[in-house]
Amino acid sequence: MLKARSRHASFAVVLILLGLLLTLQFRTQRLMTSSLEALSTEELVTMWKKLDVKRTQLQTEVNSLLEQLQALENKSSSGLDAQKALQKELDRLQLAYGLIPVKGPGITVTITGDAPLLYYDLVDLVNELWASGAEAIAINDQRVTAATIINDITEGNNIYITVNGNKLLYPIVIKAIGDPHTLEKGLTFTGGLVDNLNTLYNIFPDIKKAESLSLPAAPPPTWRYARPAPPANKESEKG
Repeated sequence: MLKARSRHASFAVVLILLGLLLTLQFRTQRLMTSSLEALSTEELVTMWKKLDVKRTQLQTEVNSLLEQLQALENKSSSGLDAQKALQKELDRLQLAYGLIPVKGPGITVTITGDAPLLYYDLVDLVNELWASGAEAIAINDQRVTAATIINDITEGNNIYITVNGNKLLYPIVIKAIGDPHTLEKGLTFTGGLVDNLNTLYNIFPDIKKAESLSLPAAPPPTWRYARPAPPANKESEKG
C-alpha cells in the first residue's frame, strides 16, 4: 500500500511539473506577443536566458521524478517475482511433506481381509512404490510422509495394522500418484515384491491404473524437541 501511494504521489508531481512547463511556455508566448515591441534587444536576451534556465531546471526535475517512478515500478515488479518464487518453493515443500492435497494419475493397490498381510508387508509395498517413482502415497486416505509410522497392535485374538496409531480396516487401499505404468511394473516384475507375496504368502494385491487420484493432506507434524539449528559459522568451519 505504501509503495502504491509513493508511486501515485510521484506520478502526480510529474503531472504538476509538466503542467508548469506548459503554463510557463504559454505565458512566455503571450508575454513575447504583447510586449515584444516595448523591450530592447538586451532585455529580450536576458528574459530568454532566465526562462531557458527555469525551463531546464523544471525539465531536470521532471526527468528525475520519471526515473524514480520507473525505479519504483521495477522494484515492485522485482518484489512480485520474488513473492512468486517464494510461493513456488513453499508449494514444493508442502507437496514434499504431504501438507497439501494432491491429485494426479497413478495406481491403486487393494488388499482384502482374507490376505494374511502383516504390517511389514505394507511397509515393503510403500517403499517399493517410493522406489518406483511415486510422488505421493496414501493408505486408506491417510497420507504417507516421512513421519508416518506403520505398525500393528493386538486386541484379544486380533492383530490390526495401524498407520500413525489408527487401525486400518479392510479392504486396505493404497493410492500412489506417479507414472501408472512405471509404478505397476515396479511392483509386478518377475521375482519382485508382489510376485513374492503371491507365491510365498498367498497374498494377491489387486493393482489398477488410474487416470486421476485424489490424496488428502497429512496433518502438520508436531515437533516436541527438534528446533532449527543456527547457521554454521563459515570461519569456524575453515578452522
